[in-house]
Amino acid sequence: MNKSLLLTASLVIALPLNVLGAEAQTRSYDWVTAGDVSGSLRVEVAADGSREAKFEFNDRGRGPQLQEHSQVNDAGLLVALDVRGHAYMGSPVAERFNVDGSSATWSSTLESGQATVSENAWAYYWPSDGTPEQTALLARALLNSASSSLPLYPAGQASIARVAEHDIDGKQEDAVVLYAISGLGLSPEYVWLDQSRELFALTYGWMGLAPVGQAAILPAMQAVQDQAESARSLQLAKELAEELPEKWLLRNVHVVDVEAGASEPGRMVAIHNGQIAGIWLDSDVIVEMKLADYEIIDAKGAFLMPGLWDMHTHLSLHDGLLQIAAGVTTTRDLANDEQRLTEIRNAFDSGEAIGPHSYRAGFIDKKSPYSAPTGKLANNLDDALAMIEDYAAAGYPQIKIYSSIEPEWVAPMAKAIHAHDMRLSGHIPSYMTAEQAVLDGFDEIQHINMLFLNFLAGPDDDTRTPARFKLVAEKGGDLDLDSEQVSAFIQLLADRGIEVDPTVAIFDNMFRHRSGEVSPSYATVADHMPPTVRRSMLAGEMDINDENAARYAQSSQALLNMIFRLYQAGVPLVAGTDALAGFTLHRELELYQQAGIPTAEVLRIATLDSAKVVGAEEHSGSIHTGKAADMVLLRDDPLQDISAVRHPLIVFKGKHRYDPNALYQAVGIKPFN
Repeated sequence: MNKSLLLTASLVIALPLNVLGAEAQTRSYDWVTAGDVSGSLRVEVAADGSREAKFEFNDRGRGPQLQEHSQVNDAGLLVALDVRGHAYMGSPVAERFNVDGSSATWSSTLESGQATVSENAWAYYWPSDGTPEQTALLARALLNSASSSLPLYPAGQASIARVAEHDIDGKQEDAVVLYAISGLGLSPEYVWLDQSRELFALTYGWMGLAPVGQAAILPAMQAVQDQAESARSLQLAKELAEELPEKWLLRNVHVVDVEAGASEPGRMVAIHNGQIAGIWLDSDVIVEMKLADYEIIDAKGAFLMPGLWDMHTHLSLHDGLLQIAAGVTTTRDLANDEQRLTEIRNAFDSGEAIGPHSYRAGFIDKKSPYSAPTGKLANNLDDALAMIEDYAAAGYPQIKIYSSIEPEWVAPMAKAIHAHDMRLSGHIPSYMTAEQAVLDGFDEIQHINMLFLNFLAGPDDDTRTPARFKLVAEKGGDLDLDSEQVSAFIQLLADRGIEVDPTVAIFDNMFRHRSGEVSPSYATVADHMPPTVRRSMLAGEMDINDENAARYAQSSQALLNMIFRLYQAGVPLVAGTDALAGFTLHRELELYQQAGIPTAEVLRIATLDSAKVVGAEEHSGSIHTGKAADMVLLRDDPLQDISAVRHPLIVFKGKHRYDPNALYQAVGIKPFN
């Protein structure tokens, strides 16, 4: 092997087992979703150290299918890689990396580049698409480095830390080790390695990877990983959350009245124990107040608005910091593992982790090959009705149902849900129209594509599958939104007060984002992201090409046109994301404004209107005396341009104050102010 391909001895502290001359072997793994095997990874290691990996899984008709060849040198550093197949949503994957002499070159559907390789200046190539085996290869290379870190091609820096051990069978000599790799995303990437530093397992909550036949080990390993994530979140909270005094004042501030759609300049806002105690003109002499009792913050003419609401999340611990940094002080969780969600909400509410207030929805689907990966899965209607009773007893205010529910179950489920004064929302079940779901008792519909499927899906179209995206991408732009049929449906929604949760940003991104371009959802923030995160924003989801790009873009615009017609008809809207925390909500609101909804109305949708949906308007959603001090101080007036919400100066959540710059820097994002 060329000497330039090897690190000098001073940079290597341990060699991987599978180096040149090692015995050939095969490793097989199960991909597990909600406890069931839904895919596989097979890794064949040849005698020369080269590896062939095949990875695939099925998640409700979606999932990657990848064939991968890789080769490392004696130091465990990647010198050749070839990945072919398709990504999770079907976009093509064709990625290569190669070191030839002193030159490293790479190409993919996202980008291409080259760099000079030398003994003392080596970077590790991190693929934009690869099998889980790549995580283990990188982990070993990092462990072989004297500094436990390496620069990355095309850009970035990764490092590794040992986190914990776990005895699978009670034998210490067989313990597997949990490592955290930093630098690949906005939170550490965790990987379990065995004693030979080969990939052992990955855990992602309701999904994971385990050796064939050993899926049962994942919950215990997830618990160990959860402890590590909790410890990290606790440390960040100690460093970044500032506890406010019992009494404090914000002076010289514009108060944004989201109900009236107006900004009130020159105000003073008093806070007692995390609650708004009074709002006055700053110029007034307030005899009864002893200003010496207050900590005073000079807002210097900035704009104070209520905290934003994200009405469609699936919370995780690391989401919380991003939500708060973005000015999102309240969320609604629409499907999660019940125990994990309880732990996350408790951590956010107690201040042990940085995160928003949250409301929860129960989740029910029918068990099928396309079942959701979390929540309760019913085998029959009686099961579903019993689950409703369980959620009601646990105090859930809402239940979301999913695509595999039988259409004939909806009416009796709605009756049972409403009997407990709970709300019913969700996906429109496959083989059912949205109109019939509303007539049978839906109170809210998740995702704007579900409205289009009311007209585009035929009796044989299974919308449990990616057909629910493909049909809208292909045909949505041709739907006459002013037709009698569409107008009558919109009027039905308005007459019955059916809320719509569009999550349009994810579809705009899905239908308009071609691989190799920066995602339209994150174009304004991509350059602030760590290099590896920015690079991931180049990856499109669907297979968009010259033949379908214009048609898909037309369908994306049709989604916005539908949203405007909903608004005009008086259909209640709530702003949710179902995607990257914080930043996606900003994009969602910009798209509402782009659709034609007045800016002040967009802001009210994301604050007071959301609070009303969950019955919290008496204590949240606007800046008024008696309400919680969940507030965001902005540089510019969000009533003039909704994009102002992208630049919070300070975020207040009850008794705590947060500096968004510091929060972003803690996860590697360049500040925006």
